[in-house]
Amino acid sequence: MLVSIIVPVYNAEKFLNRSINSVLNQSYKKLELILVNDGSTDNSEKICNIYGVTDKRIKVISKKNGGPAAARNTGVSYATGDFIFFLDADDFIEENAIERLITIYNQYQPDMVMGNFNKLEKNNEIIKQNVSFHPDNEIFQEHIKELSKTDIVNYVRHFLKHPSNHLISYCWARLYKSSIIKENSIVANKDMRLFEDFVFNLDYLKYTSKIVFLNESIYIYVMHSSHISASMAIVNSDSLIHDMGIFRIKASEFLQKKNTGKGKKLSKTDIKQEVGHTLIHYVIIFLIRSCRLLNKNNRNIIYREIEKLINADILKDSLQYYSPSKGNSKILPLLMKHKLIDLLMDYCQYRAYKRYGKPEEDIKK
Repeated sequence: MLVSIIVPVYNAEKFLNRSINSVLNQSYKKLELILVNDGSTDNSEKICNIYGVTDKRIKVISKKNGGPAAARNTGVSYATGDFIFFLDADDFIEENAIERLITIYNQYQPDMVMGNFNKLEKNNEIIKQNVSFHPDNEIFQEHIKELSKTDIVNYVRHFLKHPSNHLISYCWARLYKSSIIKENSIVANKDMRLFEDFVFNLDYLKYTSKIVFLNESIYIYVMHSSHISASMAIVNSDSLIHDMGIFRIKASEFLQKKNTGKGKKLSKTDIKQEVGHTLIHYVIIFLIRSCRLLNKNNRNIIYREIEKLINADILKDSLQYYSPSKGNSKILPLLMKHKLIDLLMDYCQYRAYKRYGKPEEDIKK
């Protein structure tokens, strides 16, 4: 069985060799590597082309910059494999990653095989990622987890209640069936910037009856300064509101079409509550990260973005369904509800400094 590994490439010259070599050195050899150069302005295209002439398994496609979602879609259109595997250009995979996933597929014949991952911090520390499948957030300690059709919808509901659970948040570290993606015209939404992986996975999971999770690290997610700066950029309210709207529609569609066992369907109120809770959870994360950058020069800009956000209908509607669990903020939803923006910004900055530390430029002063 052929596995198509798709790598969107944009200005990744510092990391690209390690990423590509991790694919070429796989113990499983039935691979095609599709490098989609997404309008890079550094030496990324040159690096891709050098590899392209040295290994016949490599396809290099160059296109105008359109973002990672559009690049993934381009890669899928060129893929000829039985499975699709997405890899980010600054990450890499373990030498036996694909072999392990294929072995699990052959054993269980699921519609998706998911692997776990480790996070490589800036100080080169390896952080193992814990996974939970249950509402009590108990850490999964076993090696293999099979999820039936009913388990899948309950797992999505668990994610909505505990959105930090990573298995649905990303498109990498898993085998997708090419047939499911292509026969159902599943594409990554190129107009989304914040929830595109969630939405892609929800669209895919609608057509699955069984998935299997392998509790081994097969993928290395690399943290570096550009990750931090990107995730902690000043919140763009228009983009966030746009993506929230699409996520609410897609999550609601998924839950409406599925049942939670014994033919039981979720009510519209249940769906609104679970999706609304998730949206506020992520708004809080984005606000805290954005306010880490708060200073006297950008305060007015951040104020206007937050003002636009908290006045949006989708946020006001979702707020009524937010139910903070242990460790989640109870103060920030109240500040949003009463539109106390200055207090909101200052409290978010406090939370950001406590969680992430002060920005380096502030420390130097």
